[in-house]
Amino acid sequence: MMVASSNPLFALRDIIIRPSACFAALSQRPAWAWLAYLLLCFSSMAFWNAYFDHTDLATLQRVLIQTLSMSEGDAQQWLERETLLASEVLGDWFGRAAVIFALALWFRLATKQEAPTFGYRHWLAATSFILLPAIVGDLASYTNMMLSPSFILPAHADLNSLNGLLKLPLTSEWSAWAASLPILLPWYWVLSITVLALWTPLEQGKAIVVATLPWFAVFGGWALMIAVS
Repeated sequence: MMVASSNPLFALRDIIIRPSACFAALSQRPAWAWLAYLLLCFSSMAFWNAYFDHTDLATLQRVLIQTLSMSEGDAQQWLERETLLASEVLGDWFGRAAVIFALALWFRLATKQEAPTFGYRHWLAATSFILLPAIVGDLASYTNMMLSPSFILPAHADLNSLNGLLKLPLTSEWSAWAASLPILLPWYWVLSITVLALWTPLEQGKAIVVATLPWFAVFGGWALMIAVS
């Protein structure tokens, strides 16, 4: 018999070591999703604040001005520390929220017939916890930044994305695509398949399709548009 996580703090631990226990608890207490999302927000803010404290701002401004061909007036307006920090933090917050809401809607629509008792609120809770491994990515990004002997651009510092490994130039047409593709996507898939198997009667093959299809559709379609443009 599955023993569900007894409180929100245990659920945070169990999503890493016992995801089934975490999802069993969320099926009864979807409000715990707030804690997961707030942690995702705090983790992002802590990393980017540390990044701009650690990075030579003058060097960063010079590189961005040269790369983006910015005028001096635009540079003074957009390349201040507070503006850059707010841009990165808000981008993470809204980006993660968008994935959570969109993925929850997909799971709700894809499983409505098989699991009618699990509403959109339940899937919001599930997807909030599915994205929690991003905190591990933030920690890895922080560690890499502190150990790196050389200057790192913001687009290359975030190891949650594929671009953290590829380090494509900002002018590359593939830069935004790589910066949006999560490097921890296989982990998200495993957690998605786990909750689908626990909350729905879907067979494993169908659960894998439901878990992976939106990611392939979005990033595959995006890559195709870039390739043919």
